[in-house]
Amino acid sequence: MNKELEEIPLFERLKESDLQLIGMYTSCQRFKRHEFVIRQGKGNQNFYIIKKGRVKISCPQEEGHDIILAFLQDGDFFGEMSILEHNACSANAECMQNCEIYCIRKDKFRKILREVPGLSLRLLSSMSQRLRCTNQCIENLNCRNTLRRISVVLNSIAELYGYRMKKSVVIHKIPFQQDIASLAGTTRETVSRKLSQLEEQAYIQKSGRQLVIRDYSRFYEDLCL
Repeated sequence: MNKELEEIPLFERLKESDLQLIGMYTSCQRFKRHEFVIRQGKGNQNFYIIKKGRVKISCPQEEGHDIILAFLQDGDFFGEMSILEHNACSANAECMQNCEIYCIRKDKFRKILREVPGLSLRLLSSMSQRLRCTNQCIENLNCRNTLRRISVVLNSIAELYGYRMKKSVVIHKIPFQQDIASLAGTTRETVSRKLSQLEEQAYIQKSGRQLVIRDYSRFYEDLCL
């Protein structure tokens, strides 16, 4: 368990004793595709970390369409806001495939935050970065330029999951085109066309699920500002 926890970004480089404490309070649960881990407006008793799988975070609307806030993957966490605020959940968390998810009960998670130095700051930093990317995506939906909307979504994904390599940013596992379309408020076919356009204009290079933003400064200044 400790070795697996060490691979989670939130717990990277923690002391062995800290990992042992976290491991004592951590269980692993399996969820089926389309099963809801948490629902908007309901109570929540756990802090969740995705061991394996993909989870959609969304807010349901009266018209029947969800506002998609994020797609989370291996190593990402959720459920923290309802625990820290003592409030009902502000969004749905739905499994997009069969998932294995670590669960830590809220009282134990608060104990961990008190006893593991620096973990609270890491949590706040990750939450702040995610909130900033979510705000960008929501604001982006008001833009009529489809290419810009898709580019802003790619930029948000790069900020969360990309790795800098000189002038480039490498995203090893880009979300599926339908997921990008949902975040950008467009169709999968449009995403496919615009990604091809970005490749032709030498902004990106795509191979399978890996996507490289070739000159990140150029991409951001030309397409995201």
